[in-house]
Amino acid sequence: MTVNVALVGAGRIARVHANAYQGVSGGRLVACTDPVEAAAQSLAKDFDLDVAPSMEAILGNPDIDAVLIASPNALHPDQTLAALRAGKHVFCQKPIALTLEEADRVVAEAATIDRILQYGFMLRFTPPMPQLRQRVTGGELGTVIASRAAVFGWEPTGDWFYDPAQGGGVILDTLVHFADLVLWLFGPAEKVYTDGGAYVLDGAKRFGSPDNATVQVRHSTGVVTSMYVTWTAGHGNFTIETYGSTGSAAVDLVSSQITRTFDRDNGFGFPDLVWDYGYRGEQQHFVDRIAGTSTEVIGGGVVEARDALALCLAAQRSLDEARVVTF
Repeated sequence: MTVNVALVGAGRIARVHANAYQGVSGGRLVACTDPVEAAAQSLAKDFDLDVAPSMEAILGNPDIDAVLIASPNALHPDQTLAALRAGKHVFCQKPIALTLEEADRVVAEAATIDRILQYGFMLRFTPPMPQLRQRVTGGELGTVIASRAAVFGWEPTGDWFYDPAQGGGVILDTLVHFADLVLWLFGPAEKVYTDGGAYVLDGAKRFGSPDNATVQVRHSTGVVTSMYVTWTAGHGNFTIETYGSTGSAAVDLVSSQITRTFDRDNGFGFPDLVWDYGYRGEQQHFVDRIAGTSTEVIGGGVVEARDALALCLAAQRSLDEARVVTF
């Protein structure tokens, strides 16, 4: 069985997923759509896809098994539910929504529809994060006490990223990946405190949303995590350090990867684990679940997506109200 997937959206992240599908077995991208026709045509040309005139056309095509939603954040809930109602399997970029009310609407209706729904939390599939979780849950580090992370996101390509009503700012759009990760590693959140602001980017200043923030979370397990997130570093990727009573573990995907290369024109470089493995891994998992070749659910479910959003919303509220938010 080959799973036919269509892309809804043709921006930067859509291209990341399209590139990932070149290494996915049992699934293929066959079409794309975007309100900006030039973007859809460019993506289709680069990846040999059909261009659909609208999402409705994709949902009405019986040859398409699944949709991959890579649209602005505010559109995610309605597009997800429309696709599920049309009988399509759905992979949706994070976040699930921008409000808990919208997220709960998706959670409730998705539970009544027998289709795969998976969200884009690629860090669960990025080496060595699964191995780090094994060390944490297996007791290799003893009792985990604290963790510290730095999350570097690329500068936004459009105003909607900054707008609280459309993208949500750096916490909801970018830190949501680490919100899911630390909940997966260390358990539910008990309280959160955030500081930060709009330091550099004009879009953040105009919309009053942060471009840099530090979020500290106390988990119900007693672990304390501190996460710095930024859109102004000029590069992507992350670091994370975890400290326990008998050991520690550190991951640095900013300056150290599994392979180093060198050429005379560009100097030293290395393949990136997130881009080369994480995105491909989550899409392979999605396709395998649709095809029935895998019954394991590694993550990215609708409930986990809702929990990650809840943590980000609490972190944003802590920043806005300058106080600790308790769950």
